[in-house]
Amino acid sequence: MKVAAAATIAVAALGGVAVGTLPAQDASVVTTASAVDPAGLYNSAQSKFGGGDVAGGLDLLQQVLAIAPADTDALALQAIWADQIDDVVVVRSALNRLSMMNPMLATTARNIIAGVTTAAQIVPATTPQPVSGRVAIVVLGYGLNANGKMAPELVNRVSAGKAQSEVTTSAPIVVTGGVPKKGVTEAAAMRTWLIDNGVGSDRILVEDKSGSTVANAQNTAEILRARGIRDIVLVTSPNHIRRGAADFGAMGLRVVGSLTTATDLEKFQTPLTKSQQTGIRLEATRTARIPATHEAGLLPQNLPDPGPGLIPEIGGKILQELLRAGSSG
Repeated sequence: MKVAAAATIAVAALGGVAVGTLPAQDASVVTTASAVDPAGLYNSAQSKFGGGDVAGGLDLLQQVLAIAPADTDALALQAIWADQIDDVVVVRSALNRLSMMNPMLATTARNIIAGVTTAAQIVPATTPQPVSGRVAIVVLGYGLNANGKMAPELVNRVSAGKAQSEVTTSAPIVVTGGVPKKGVTEAAAMRTWLIDNGVGSDRILVEDKSGSTVANAQNTAEILRARGIRDIVLVTSPNHIRRGAADFGAMGLRVVGSLTTATDLEKFQTPLTKSQQTGIRLEATRTARIPATHEAGLLPQNLPDPGPGLIPEIGGKILQELLRAGSSG
């Protein structure tokens, strides 16, 4: 069989998308054929998003869906990232198609969009506000000192959580954070502090397995889902609140209130524009476990979960966006 004929068959197997006529002696034919592999295009799209090129990523996702229209991960990402450029038509179309193929993933995509929108609009504030309905207070952790004692900023965070608990008197308090020092986790240290400062132990729920904001959101969502709680008041530092809110929103929790420490408060008084939301949007997709990569030759529903894909995977531009949006903790 001639190489060109083999390339034609290979392309046809990928959905009949033509890539141009190739001469039989062209040694690049294998590379050219692999360029239309939907997994490769998906991975390239994710790299574009990681580098801050939203338009480029969306263009590649459109190519994925032309070849593999049932790629539900690509549809979810198309809706999520089209929202960043305010392409309402594409958002609606992608969500409608996704709802017919994978309703749960469509809900996840909607949660991410809503969570990022809510997060971007948060203006950090240090005064507790009353919140009605069934709600939980979630205090995000912060690295302990080497001796297992709380760093000053973690004391600030748990103090803010206690202040919120005095306004929202029926709400349980979830303290989050693992990474033990001297055998003590962030969550355990906060629990001890709260009890020592007059909060009843029966109000405190402990999430002590996480080592990141992503895992905070994933693990806390499980704890609260088991108790039938969806609404939360999120408590952390000003430079962390938007990132945290986006991650928790991605897990289907509604951030109905927020409270922060006073640390660098003045630097975060302006809501994020759409163009500034790249970092928190990217991490929200990882929090929701939308795969960072697809493996060639596998259908999307058979793909392994590559994990949360935390900050080390994110390029410099996205890291800068996260820092502007708030990324400590």
